[in-house]
Amino acid sequence: MTEDSPRGSNPRSFPPLTLAPERAVLLGIDFQQGFGPDGMEYTPGAPGAVAAFRRAAQTWREHGGHVIHVHSTREPEDFVAEDGRADDAAFTAHPMRRGSRHAEFYPGLVDDADTIIRKTAFSAVAGSNLTEVLRARGWTEVIVAGLTTPICVGTTSDALSMGGFLVGVLSDACASQPIGDYSAELMHDVALARFGYLFGHTLTTAEFLERVGPG
Repeated sequence: MTEDSPRGSNPRSFPPLTLAPERAVLLGIDFQQGFGPDGMEYTPGAPGAVAAFRRAAQTWREHGGHVIHVHSTREPEDFVAEDGRADDAAFTAHPMRRGSRHAEFYPGLVDDADTIIRKTAFSAVAGSNLTEVLRARGWTEVIVAGLTTPICVGTTSDALSMGGFLVGVLSDACASQPIGDYSAELMHDVALARFGYLFGHTLTTAEFLERVGPG
């Protein structure tokens, strides 16, 4: 490949987001304290992402929009020993077990009117009934934010897009962990660039709030 050769020459185009509350929903993924600067999965940008999502969710609710929180939490029934009995030791040792600090939501994010969905896989499409909930409510657009950008946010957003939903990712309401020799910032930026190239829209929280309207 020469220096002048195009590096990716077949991006997809998508219809514009309407951000109409009857068609769109705001989805927060794994805004839990296990993903943060002092969590089980070091994610240095988590506090900023949480703050951005908090602003987006508050304004979205004020304009009649609905918020869904998908979270990774383990229950005792998820752990079964070879003899078929509950494996209490495995449950107790898991960092994301129900009741642990890592599994708790960041404070001030969840409203009583929000929907909470537990997932058991990286992708909420593969590991929960998210898709069924979206289709039952008639939501065709999903605005995604969460932790972490290349893993649970990325796999969920990709699957939603491939499942026929119009997806937008709030770029500054997501954050990544460092992976291998690559910094958290680089992993975040590459994940967003990859998503915007083939799977949907990316926009900042400020752009989202400007389009939704003043709170």
